[in-house]
Formats: sequence, structure tokens, C-alpha cells
Amino acid sequence: MRLSDNIILITGGTSGIGLALGKALLEMNNQVILLGRNREKLAELEKAGFETMSCDLNELSDVEKASVLIQNKYPQLNMLFNNAGVQYNYDFTESVIPLEKISQEININITGQIILTQLLIPLLSNNSNAFIINTSSGLGAFPKPDGVVYSATKAAMRNFTVALRYALQKNSIGVLEVIPPVTDTGMTAGRTENKISADELVERIIPQLRRERKVITVPRMRIFLWIAFLFPSLANKILSRP
Repeated sequence: MRLSDNIILITGGTSGIGLALGKALLEMNNQVILLGRNREKLAELEKAGFETMSCDLNELSDVEKASVLIQNKYPQLNMLFNNAGVQYNYDFTESVIPLEKISQEININITGQIILTQLLIPLLSNNSNAFIINTSSGLGAFPKPDGVVYSATKAAMRNFTVALRYALQKNSIGVLEVIPPVTDTGMTAGRTENKISADELVERIIPQLRRERKVITVPRMRIFLWIAFLFPSLANKILSRP
């Protein structure tokens, strides 16, 4: 993969992993478009040299409008990073959860990004060095009891990534998956696990992107993926530790 002179769209780009990735790619002489919901953050990031676009992935009309704007304004777009995500930790079986909270988690984490991807595939197909890179999670390999909906959306993203890779075999678009370990972002604030910084994660991601590894992650996550596959009871113990 060539990591310079690209036009790149990153969903969930105003903070966390998305922003750290955007900064690294901007420094590598790419045009980087950050997509997010927070207009104030987007305005600030424009001052740092980013292109920005306001879009709430929870609103499908927003997704459609954004796709049209992208096609008109950035016809040479050749990379899409589906990175947006929200995680609400709650007891799914005993608590009364507001329906809009569940719906938002599903729409932002999977539905909105699937639709955006589908709408942008014709555009990506026209350009060289084209890639779709989806951020999933270890919880997509094995679920966490207090993250039932989040885990389900990330399992869906993993499945979507594999299916898309096969569906695009005759196309010029490459499809890769990023599986971060627990990363120090706003989403994980207050959690006590051993976290990696977003900047360090991106440092590890970049060389794997260059090599076009189908699954991009860190060694401890690769070990967990094997544990989840071979020893599910052990995976559950790991995720259930206080």
C-alpha cells in the first residue's frame, strides 16, 4: 500500500484512534478528510490542515448527504477508514435500556458505516491504490457480558469485512481489518485495564498497512484471538476480570 499522495476519509475522526491516525497520515502528505458529529471539533481541526465533514452516522439521511458531497468534492477518494464507534456498558438482561441508546450503538458502529461504504464503492473503484479499512474489536471475536450490543456490532463488522473482501475479489479495492487492543481514548475513560495510547497504536498500525496485512493488530490481541477460537471459557475469564 502506498501511504502518501492519497485522499483519505476517516469516520470517527475527531478524537481517539481516528484522530491519531489522521494526524499520522496528514504528516505523510495525504489529503485527510475527518468525518464526525462535533462541529466545533471539526472547525478546530480544519485549522490544523484537515478537510472535515459533519455527519451523524446514526442518521441515515446524513450518511446519504455525506456520500453525495464526497463524490462531488473528492472524486479521487481512494481510502476509506471505517473507524467510528460508541460503546455503552450496561446490563442488557436486567436493566431497562432506552431504545434510542441501543439503536444509536448499532447505527453508528455498523449500519451507518455499511451504508456509507456501499455508497462509496463505485467512487473507490475508479481510483488506484484503493482500500477499505474497517476497525473492529477483540469483542467481535468473543463478547463481553456488559457490552452485549457493542460486541454484536463488532462481530458484524468483522463478518462484513471478510464478506466484503470476497465480494471485491474481482475489483481493485483492497479490504483490511484493524483490531485495536484496549486503547486510551474517551470511550475507555474510567476503565482500569492496561491501555495503549492511540499514538502508539498508530505507530504499530502504519507498517502493517504498508504490508497490506489483512488483520492489523498487536501481538497480545493476536494471542487473544486464538484463545477466543480455541478456548472460549478462558476468553470469558479474561474479559470478566475486574
